[in-house]
Amino acid sequence: MKEKELVVNGFLFNSNRDYNDARQEQEAIDHFKSKLNLANPQEALKLYNKILDKQSFRTPVGYYFLKDLQENILKSGIKPENLKGILIPKMEADNLGYADDMNAVNLKHYKELAEDYKIKQRNSRIINIFLVFTILVMIIIAINADKSHYANFETQVINKYEAWEEELNERELELEKREAELNN
Repeated sequence: MKEKELVVNGFLFNSNRDYNDARQEQEAIDHFKSKLNLANPQEALKLYNKILDKQSFRTPVGYYFLKDLQENILKSGIKPENLKGILIPKMEADNLGYADDMNAVNLKHYKELAEDYKIKQRNSRIINIFLVFTILVMIIIAINADKSHYANFETQVINKYEAWEEELNERELELEKREAELNN
């Protein structure tokens, strides 16, 4: 339907369901206006209370009519304390008429987001498992590594220095003997 077709009493509706509800309420309002003398405060009050008790109206068209009816009743001299208030039910997305249009758009968007997050979460898990595996392999290698090579190298260095020390000690003794011979 075109936008102009979803207008009732100056109110533009987003969904066909809300438009049809408002149109039915407008027809009921037109019927009340034609059959009842709403200028008579007693008839207007009777209709007002009956509509409120049955909670007949659910659209802005109906609430607008109730508000006009309420103002006319108050102008006739009835005190506000004696008049029931207009109860507006809790407005949810369904009641506003946005649910049909918004859910179709949002549902697709949220499904795409959910799919993206699933893929990202799967990839993150794979990367984390790989990193944990790599760390475990490094720990195992460190524990089981052949440390004898380093120990052998250290032993070789120590032996080399010990051999030099022995050689130096022998030379020193030899020099001391020569010195003692020369002094004698």
